Amino acid sequence: MILGVILAVIAAFCWGAGGSVFKRGLRGISEVEGNLLRSIFVTIYIFPAVAISGFRGYGIDVILLLISSAILAFFVGDLLYFASLKKSAVSVSLPLASTYPIHVLILSSFFYGTEVTAELVLSSLLVLLAVVIVPKESGNGISGAYLALLAALSWALSMIILDYLTKIMSVVEIAFYRMLINSAMLFALVRSVRFDKESLLFMGVVGGLISAIGILSFVKAVELIGSHRVSPISATSPVIGAVISRIYLKEKLTVRSLSAAFLVFLSVLFVSKSF
Repeated sequence: MILGVILAVIAAFCWGAGGSVFKRGLRGISEVEGNLLRSIFVTIYIFPAVAISGFRGYGIDVILLLISSAILAFFVGDLLYFASLKKSAVSVSLPLASTYPIHVLILSSFFYGTEVTAELVLSSLLVLLAVVIVPKESGNGISGAYLALLAALSWALSMIILDYLTKIMSVVEIAFYRMLINSAMLFALVRSVRFDKESLLFMGVVGGLISAIGILSFVKAVELIGSHRVSPISATSPVIGAVISRIYLKEKLTVRSLSAAFLVFLSVLFVSKSF
């Protein structure tokens, strides 16, 4: 069970670092092109692991769920998130997109009858409080904020499907096929990938690697401890992203940032104690 928490934290670090990487990679290209470029590299990174483990056949019901999960997570959810990043600052988009734990808790209880414990509720509330007190940048980001909130809902729906898929398929299969499906849909939409050196590096090489590590860690964590436990931990990414940004930019951590980090620690502690 502890391994599931560790993997969820790794995923959170990937999401936190990814916000700044993706925003830089999206300069000069559309969110659709950026998503396609990222998806192609993730597929390439994960392919060797799938090839080694072998390819298996599945029924139409599993295939449909896999397609639905890919659409909700990477096609709809990530496109909304990337569009939000183009319109708003990372410090606005990432926290709002990270409100998905509340959706997961509600949907998990509705679909699977999962017990919503006091620890899980408190953990989610602590995460939301943490992302609220993280210092925000000024500026007009209303439209981007709405897109981020819609991305959170789409991701939450995908996570509910993940709970079922992880009982049937391996982690690498789920990660590979979902990203391959997303790549195919995006390519059918744009028919080509327009990129420059910067977008290739940050959306493709680096962004793809961060996404591959984050996706594999996240899916494995869901398999081990369930989406209702993983989502509050992974949603700490805005705080992690804020801390990494301040270290990278040689800026001092503010009292608000340190307070948010402490709330994140408490949220992980409560989730760990709910096993």
